[in-house]
Amino acid sequence: MNILILDPDLCQSVAIAKYLKKYSDNNKIIGCRPSSNQRLNNTFFFNKYITHDIERTLLDGYSVIIPTGGQSTLEFSNLCPEFKLGEIEFRKENLVVSDKHYMHGICNELDIPVPYTYQAGEKIEAFPVFYKSDHETSEFGKHRGIVKTHDNLDKIPKQGILIQEYIPTPSTFGVGFIAQDGKLLAYFMHEELISYPKEGGSGVILKRINEPKLLKYTSQLVDKLKYHGWGLAEFKYCTHRNDYVFMEINAKFWASLEFTLMGNPLFGKLLFGLDYPAKSSNHIVYINRLLRSNPINWLKYLPQIVTGYRTLPEGWRSLLTASIRPIVGR
Repeated sequence: MNILILDPDLCQSVAIAKYLKKYSDNNKIIGCRPSSNQRLNNTFFFNKYITHDIERTLLDGYSVIIPTGGQSTLEFSNLCPEFKLGEIEFRKENLVVSDKHYMHGICNELDIPVPYTYQAGEKIEAFPVFYKSDHETSEFGKHRGIVKTHDNLDKIPKQGILIQEYIPTPSTFGVGFIAQDGKLLAYFMHEELISYPKEGGSGVILKRINEPKLLKYTSQLVDKLKYHGWGLAEFKYCTHRNDYVFMEINAKFWASLEFTLMGNPLFGKLLFGLDYPAKSSNHIVYINRLLRSNPINWLKYLPQIVTGYRTLPEGWRSLLTASIRPIVGR
């Protein structure tokens, strides 16, 4: 089969190509970059790369097309509001989770904690605060960070932004899932011990976990949304509430997908028809992100780094770039 993977430079794209290459035969795996993407970071998991925007002419000639990142999932869903990977259908309606205001309303109905969110014009007295886009696909979708003083509020955009209480616990908790008609078919839970960027990004060191409360909250959300496809629900732990606090659901494949694929082969079977054994690794370490991170943040995790499953999902060029880039003070 000719399998086309959109956004092939993303970690999740390389993970999919890697597992297809390793556990299936007679597939030709092609990476598709948009014409605006100048990045050339090829890996041997792809047979070749093409440059093509996501438009209707792309639909001809490929047995399977796999959108991976947020933008490619949005654009491909606009072309195909319902599409299948293996046994699993993905529906465009899932993308409603990108609206953070809407999701806060859903959480309130389900009595799932969310961070306190400041309303327009409300005076902020407790610092630091956390800010992020109020919609993942807006022009402000990449804006997020921590504001420590009132004076620094002027440095963030005035619209399209949520300002929330800052939850200082270091870890982010994720539940990767597959659902159909709001019912979970498969899931895998992890704790991001370190993220890059620190304020909220992709996992650097991840730990396999099993937390019933996270599964309960994710199941409730998926059921309420009648979710149909795959995604990642993210939470922070709040010591004041003694509970997990909902952050967001990403209606796409996630950067740490390889940890999910290796930990729960049901994902590979349902999505790609693959048959392989589970790996028992309790940790995964992404070397390229580790080298970009400040060692102060990860030195205490040296045992996990030494013994954990290590991967370089974006190819050797990422390792070289990261290794020669200054780390301390970034």
